[in-house]
Amino acid sequence: MERNTILWLGAFVLLALLELVGEGLDNRALILYSKPLLMPVLALWFVRRTPGIRRFLRHTVLAGLLFATLGDIFMMFAGGEYDALFFLLGLGSFLTTQACYLGGYLSEVNLNNGYLRKQPYWSAPFVLFLLGFLAWLWPGIPEGLQFPVAVYGAIITAMTLGVVNWRGHVRQDIFVGLFAGALLFMLSDCLIATARFGHPFAGSRVAVMATYLLGQWLIVRGVSEQLQQVPERKKK
Repeated sequence: MERNTILWLGAFVLLALLELVGEGLDNRALILYSKPLLMPVLALWFVRRTPGIRRFLRHTVLAGLLFATLGDIFMMFAGGEYDALFFLLGLGSFLTTQACYLGGYLSEVNLNNGYLRKQPYWSAPFVLFLLGFLAWLWPGIPEGLQFPVAVYGAIITAMTLGVVNWRGHVRQDIFVGLFAGALLFMLSDCLIATARFGHPFAGSRVAVMATYLLGQWLIVRGVSEQLQQVPERKKK
């Protein structure tokens, strides 16, 4: 790994640690200075790892990181005077991130040729979890947010299944890393919803950001490794 790539990864790790310390200490200034930079720095690391590769998957991941940056910024201001507005803007931004990732995954391995076509029962645990989790949360979700939250849940579930669909079409270690990243991203969103809609718990903000940041890094690393493995588009 070349020196500049290591430096960008080091910058991301440092920013992540600062942000987590800020969340743990409830230090608003530390959060404001570190959080908006996290995804742009991760994107720069990704760009440095995949130079000269022109693939739809690469473009969708970069677009996803852009919208994740917007989501991070909007979520910083949720909880204030315009809480519902900023929460919805953040939710919409992260929904777009999930849609970008899903589109990239399907561009590489579509539903007709992927793992889920051969093993459709793999979808069942994810769908059942989504339905059960929404049913548990539903009484605490304000009426105006119920539909957006349900749509978001469906999209992130679809994004995770998009990774499952890669099984057998990519190197096993790449698949495992991507799958872990998608699950951590899903867990992070579940923790946000749990804390926000009637089930707050100690350390929720640190737990949300730790799972989110590790999940994003695993996804970006896995995609970059796949792009390095097959730099030219390969029909599946």
